[in-house]
Order: sequence, then C-alpha cells, then structure tokens
Amino acid sequence: MNSRISRLVSHLANQDLSEDEICEFLVTHTLDFLSIRHAWISQVTNRKTVRVRASYGIDQSRFPDWQEFPLDWKLPVTDALVEKRIVWINSLPNWPEEYPRLKGITLEESSRTQLVVPIFRLHSSVGCLSLVSSDQLTPDEEIAIFIQTIANLISLHIYRQNRDRKKNDSPNVSSLTDRQVQILIHIAEKKTNIEIAETMGYSESTIRQETIRIFEKLQVSGRNEARSYFLENKSRFGISGKGESDFPSSREEFAH
Repeated sequence: MNSRISRLVSHLANQDLSEDEICEFLVTHTLDFLSIRHAWISQVTNRKTVRVRASYGIDQSRFPDWQEFPLDWKLPVTDALVEKRIVWINSLPNWPEEYPRLKGITLEESSRTQLVVPIFRLHSSVGCLSLVSSDQLTPDEEIAIFIQTIANLISLHIYRQNRDRKKNDSPNVSSLTDRQVQILIHIAEKKTNIEIAETMGYSESTIRQETIRIFEKLQVSGRNEARSYFLENKSRFGISGKGESDFPSSREEFAH
C-alpha cells in the first residue's frame, strides 16, 4: 500500500489535477485492488449543507436531489462528517435500516461496499471522500488507515490549489473566464447545473467544477449569493442591456 500512496503523492505533485481527475485516478489506479468502481468528493458549505464537488464512475444526473442536502440529515456522509469517522457499509445494494432516507436510492446490483471517509482541515471535517466497491469488504484497520491517508492527501492538494488560485485570481468579475461568465448568467436565470450543461454542451461535472470556481473567485457562498452579485454588478460584466442571445453558449465558442 505504501507504493500506492507514493504514486498518488507523485501524481498529485506533478499534475494540475481537477477533483474529478483525482477521483478517476483513485478508481483506475490507487484503489483498483479494492475493486472500487465509484468515487466522489463532497464538501460542507457554510450553509450547513453537504454539496457534491466531483465524481468518477457515477452518473450524478441520476441523483439530482442529492447534489446538495442538509448536514443534519441522517446519512452515511453526514455520520462520517459529524462523528469524524469512517463509515463502512458492506450490505449493498441494500442500505442499513438506520438510513431510511436511502430506501429509494438504488445502486448497481454489483455494488457491495460503501466507504465514506472524512476529509479534515485543521482538525475540522470539511468534506468527505465516498467510495463504492463491487467487493464485499470486511472492516479492516489497515485499509481504514490507507484510505484516511488518501483523504488527507486530497485535503492538502485541494488546499494548495485554492491557495494558489487566490494568489493568481482577483476577487472580481475580471477574473472570470468567458465560459464562467456564461455559466453565471444561467445561474442568475435560476437554471440547475444539469440544465446549464445541456444548454452549453458540457458535462454536468464540468459545469459543477466551474460553478465552484465562480463561487471562489467572487467570494460568494452559493448560487443565491452568486445570482445577487451578478444582478447587482451587471454593468461590470459589460453586458448591461444585452440579452442571453448576445452571448455564445456552445463548447467551441468557449474554447480557451
């Protein structure tokens, strides 16, 4: 396992990976020996909700109501966050009775184990890494330490990326790319990420990642604040008096 950790460290250090790409590398390389098929990263927002940031191997559009949910709901993710522990479920595709909210959620028949690992920053749980394996994995201390180490590395990588981004990006409208401005326009129109993805011709995952970057650049905490910021600063975007038809929406027109 040490060699897998070393390879992950090297990959994170030498590649400017998005969080979706981190999830992909975990599934296809670091955790393949555990038959991990799905991985996703969630974060705790300042609104006391949990929001999905990135994923691999799972179609998030199948779960539109689970892209953000209250932190006080009784779920494996919230248990991991609040209790600061790894939640280990190896009864899939059937959920434990202690999570009645998940009764309507069906996973692939091949799913056997879910692991939810808290991600810490300064001893506080700020997010979590969720994994689904096609093997029925028995709780194991060595594996638990291994995946907690991975979560800690992810925390460090994301922190460094955010720190570097804040150094390079001004907290104003000029720091947004054309694509991000277009996404912000759609957010102001109260469209969901899935709707924006369909309109602009991108994946929902790409729109979600860009939305997070928009929030960081404008220093807002969510869609409502971003919408208010846009409406209050329309002229600063240079679009005062223009309609949506004046702006490109296809992938080709936003290549950069």
